[in-house]
Amino acid sequence: MNRLEQVHFGKPLDWSEVRRMFKRMGYATVIDLETGKQFRVQRRAGSRHADVQPLTKEDTRIMKEIYQGKWSWKRRAILVKVNGTYLAASMHGMPHGAGAIRGNQFPGHFCIHFTGSSTHRRKEPDPSHSLMILKASGKLPETVMAASPYQLVDYFLTSLHEHDLQTLRMTTDGFALPPFLQEIDNVKRTEEIQTGDTADILAVEIPVRLEYVNSEGKKKEGRWVFHLCRTAPWTPWKITDICADE
Repeated sequence: MNRLEQVHFGKPLDWSEVRRMFKRMGYATVIDLETGKQFRVQRRAGSRHADVQPLTKEDTRIMKEIYQGKWSWKRRAILVKVNGTYLAASMHGMPHGAGAIRGNQFPGHFCIHFTGSSTHRRKEPDPSHSLMILKASGKLPETVMAASPYQLVDYFLTSLHEHDLQTLRMTTDGFALPPFLQEIDNVKRTEEIQTGDTADILAVEIPVRLEYVNSEGKKKEGRWVFHLCRTAPWTPWKITDICADE
């Protein structure tokens, strides 16, 4: 990692190492990768990830500003500065559970994930947090370039779910998104993607069954067919079209 990357991106250290650096009751600075805005937090708890709270009401104000003034479960790529070291991480923006810092006007705590972290509900790393950690580490472009077509579809769906247009565009050839994709609030697969050997082919269609909520709050189920191409076996896959089969 060169000096410029060291300033803009963080180290993707494993949670087992991070938890020894960023100890319970320890302090850190959170820097939002997209906006550059930063605020201070204290780690209060968390065994699979860091449960943290903004230190002051001003820190809470800045955090909420990062989320356009509305608390949200959406993940964001962040850097966490601990004792001078910048760590690649991901946060959501929804206060929940217990909070113990008086006067910070933050009703609970929020979660920060690092490489190898997991949520309270599952032992495996959360795909959305993992994507944001890749982004915060500067490794996302090369990861997308090396992805299989099936992995690329997952990256597309994850970035669509998180409303991360920058990452979503990395997975496509730049085609205009169909109108139905521009009205998605959240989306998730309802079954595993069926994979196959694509070593020697240049085009593939991948059907995906999923459920989603549109911008009006209506829950729907459907089948989307992803069309992917590449120009040679050694070049990256790109999504070239998506069709909805409701």
